[in-house]
Amino acid sequence: MDGFGPWWSGHWFDLLQSVGIVAGLVFTTVALRREARERRAGHLVELTKLHRQLWLETGCRPELARLLSPAPEVSAGSVTAAEELFVNLLIVHLSTVWELVRQDSVVSQDAVKRDVRAFFALPVPRAVWERTKAVRDRGFVEFVESCLPPGNSGPAGEAVGEGAQAAGPHAKK
Repeated sequence: MDGFGPWWSGHWFDLLQSVGIVAGLVFTTVALRREARERRAGHLVELTKLHRQLWLETGCRPELARLLSPAPEVSAGSVTAAEELFVNLLIVHLSTVWELVRQDSVVSQDAVKRDVRAFFALPVPRAVWERTKAVRDRGFVEFVESCLPPGNSGPAGEAVGEGAQAAGPHAKK
């Protein structure tokens, strides 16, 4: 014990300082994780509000009723301006969700893929997508195209999958 006493008297402040630094790093890590969790929860709440606002439009506006139909007549030029605007708003919403998924936040990639597949299985959204995908972010276009069944591209693609349901970051299939 002879060696410890002189060492302790000469280095107690260095030891205390080192313990303080390590404790500070631990507390910072805990705080950052908590902040990230809170930020993800805030993103989820905001996405849910936006999702709800968008889809409430289909119930309030009869001119959008055809969007959710798995077999409407969709020919060149038959998509109305109101339908195209709504679908474009939903595509922007899906693009935002996709970006959050890329950042490993909020929603699982599998859930988003199911939603994209179901949404673009509907003829009106598919027609708008085919007409507008050239102006979208390349990565997002590749993601959407990877979600779609092979061999079913075209402006009036047939409804595919288990059925045509509303797409969104929280839709349960």
